[in-house]
Amino acid sequence: MKVRCPDCKENFDLSVNQYDEGDAVECPECAMALVVAIKNGRLAVEAERAKAYNAMEEFEFPEDE
Repeated sequence: MKVRCPDCKENFDLSVNQYDEGDAVECPECAMALVVAIKNGRLAVEAERAKAYNAMEEFEFPEDE
């Protein structure tokens, strides 16, 4: 399945049978660290830093009393 690097816009193939959501991959063109995501039932890739940012949004910080 074709996916597109969010940084350099290079299209490259990822095998549906080889990758699962959350797997780390690297763009073959710019070597950016990417994470496999599933969007609308299809494989996609997002920047590693975007995944870390999204995880921080879900974390609830305790309130100071």
